[in-house]
Amino acid sequence: MASLLNTRELSKETAKVLRNLPKTGPRVITREGVSMGLLIPPSAGGIESDIDLLARLQLGQALAATQREAILGGTSALGMDEIDAEVRAVRKARKARRRPRRA
Repeated sequence: MASLLNTRELSKETAKVLRNLPKTGPRVITREGVSMGLLIPPSAGGIESDIDLLARLQLGQALAATQREAILGGTSALGMDEIDAEVRAVRKARKARRRPRRA
């Protein structure tokens, strides 16, 4: 479990926090008790692999949010035929809006 680190402590003791980060492990940065971000030590694989891992994490978070919206909106149970019909309807409406009108 990551330990909490408030922004005031981070601001006042930045060098100490960074020096101890490999020992303490990930820290959750908080402001007024609300999580604002994560501070993590680099892995042995290097910073590039860490950045790649974070990008995959963000993709996973976006996918989870989309799935949650689908469940809440009742669209998670749609079959492929219904999805295809919805896509066709949207494309048809979009095409109709693009067509220039003649006077």
